[in-house]
Amino acid sequence: MIIIKKVYFLLIALLFFSCMEPNDEGLWSVEQISVLNTQGFCRSVSIKDNIAYVASGQAGVQVWDLVSGKVLHNYLGYSQDGSYIEFDDISIVKRDDVNNLLFVTESNKKVKVFYFDDSSNFVYRNEIMSDRTKDYVSFPTGGNRFTMYVADNDDGLKWGTYRSDTTTVFNIINWMPTAGGEIYTDGKPLGIDSNGEDLVAMAVDQLGVEFYSLIYDQTIENAGGEPSFLSKFDLGGNAEQVNLVEKGAYISADDFGAYFIKKEVILSGEGLAIHFAEDLTVDHISVEDDIAILSIGSKGVALYDVSDIENPKAKGIFDVGYTYKTEFWNGHILICTRSGLKIAKINI
Repeated sequence: MIIIKKVYFLLIALLFFSCMEPNDEGLWSVEQISVLNTQGFCRSVSIKDNIAYVASGQAGVQVWDLVSGKVLHNYLGYSQDGSYIEFDDISIVKRDDVNNLLFVTESNKKVKVFYFDDSSNFVYRNEIMSDRTKDYVSFPTGGNRFTMYVADNDDGLKWGTYRSDTTTVFNIINWMPTAGGEIYTDGKPLGIDSNGEDLVAMAVDQLGVEFYSLIYDQTIENAGGEPSFLSKFDLGGNAEQVNLVEKGAYISADDFGAYFIKKEVILSGEGLAIHFAEDLTVDHISVEDDIAILSIGSKGVALYDVSDIENPKAKGIFDVGYTYKTEFWNGHILICTRSGLKIAKINI
């Protein structure tokens, strides 16, 4: 009888404690495929086809073949006026395939323009935009031109359309502005994004997020979109990065988690932002096919199902190393971490 009572008690205890275990039903998983050793901190990545252009901090500018997992080029510095100049700490690298350019930025410095083709040519052209550049996006606009939008931490939104120009003195090809300007903001811009068509969004730290519509002048000399203030939303926390998607904009707000603002709310300037991941510190958000990946620093990444944006569903937190940013690539995700560029897959 005593044995039966003990067995009964044990069964009750097991049932009780099993009920206390977290319910992981419906959670996703992250499967690491490989790690590309970038030596320095992998701060950001820009992808064109199967090639990754990596900002690897003090290890410079790197170009990786994502299929083979091999580094194709590694530039620790560049030649200028007969001198070799080493990079200090690369924070952003972005590619313009149309004009065979790489845009390279060190923290709080101007954007350096390099000629870069399919060979190993890495030729410095000149510097453009602001000394306090925090983030930028650029789009080729045809006729050997590009338009760039910059989050200037000193003043606000800067923009410019550039064309190649050959000086008559030294026969040096530089990129010179044909149009541009600046819109002042009271905030301290940290991140920027544009869909290249009708919107620019800028995260302005404690003052939330600002949106600008793009006004196009179709004349040859002024091709490109001139931004005009559209709407502004005050958010909790510090707005650090913004990601424009077809349905609206995702904003990472540091200690206050993440926000989403619908496009119709952006255009009208009326309505509320949807707040989620309130208990996380979010530095960056990437989105594809209703999957949102939140970069949460030392905790790695958090996954969310955003198919119903009114009710984002948490799908797990995964310790993949200290994470700065993520990007989607060919059914995989690229994770920028302090230990390198990690290639992983989300299992749903």
